[in-house]
Amino acid sequence: MLKIFHLILFLIVVVFLPAQNTAPKKENALFTIRGNAGIPRTISSSMFHGAFNGVYEGGLSINAKVFDNFFVGLGYENINFLNQQEVFVYYRAGNGSLSYNTHLINNAGFIKLGYDKFFSQIGYMSYSLNAGLMYCKYTNVINDTNSKNAPYPAANFITPYLQPEMSVNFIVDQHLSFNIFLSYTTMLTKFDPKMPRFNQVDEVRSRGNNYLMSYFTFGFGFNILINKRQKN
Repeated sequence: MLKIFHLILFLIVVVFLPAQNTAPKKENALFTIRGNAGIPRTISSSMFHGAFNGVYEGGLSINAKVFDNFFVGLGYENINFLNQQEVFVYYRAGNGSLSYNTHLINNAGFIKLGYDKFFSQIGYMSYSLNAGLMYCKYTNVINDTNSKNAPYPAANFITPYLQPEMSVNFIVDQHLSFNIFLSYTTMLTKFDPKMPRFNQVDEVRSRGNNYLMSYFTFGFGFNILINKRQKN
C-alpha cells in the first residue's frame, strides 16, 4: 500500500506540476465547500499498525478565499479504525478464545489553510494543511483484568493533529469540481496498547512504538464552488 502511495504521488508531480508553468492565470470560487472520503492506512508506529487498520475517513470544510487563490476554512472529519483482522478476528487467550471487534473512532475539528493552483482551464491542484483537535474513543473494548494492561487507563483521549493534503481537481460544472486526494495525518501522541486492552497480545506488544500515531489516506472528493469568479 505504501508503494502505491509513493507511485501516485510521483505521477501527480511528474504529470501535473510542469503544466502549471504554462497555465493561464485563473481564480477559484470566493467560497468553497470541500468534502472528501477515503480509506486510511496506519503507518509510522509499528505497534499501532499491528493493532489497527483504517475503515474510512470522511471530512467536510467551509472555506473562503482571502487573496489570490489562498483560502482559509473550518472543518470536521470522522475517522474509523478497526482492529487488525489477521491478529484479532479469533484470538486465542489463556482462558479460551475471543472474537474482537474493537474500533478507534476519531472525531476532529480543524482549521484549514490552503492554496489552489490551476494547470488548465478546468484543472487545478490544491495544497492545504489541516490543524486541529481529535477526540478519540475505543469502542467494543473487551475489559479484561490481565496485569499487562494495568493500570487500565480510560479508553478515550484528546490529541492535537496535523494533516497536510494534496489533491488533483477537475471542474465539471460552473459550481462543482471532483478530485483525487492524498493526505498524511500525524496525531501528536503515541499509541497506548493498554487503552484498547491489547497489551496482553504478543503480536502487538512485541512491536516497536518509537513514533507518533500516523496514517495516510487516499480517496476522492468534491468541491462546491460558490460565487465563482475567474480571470481570463
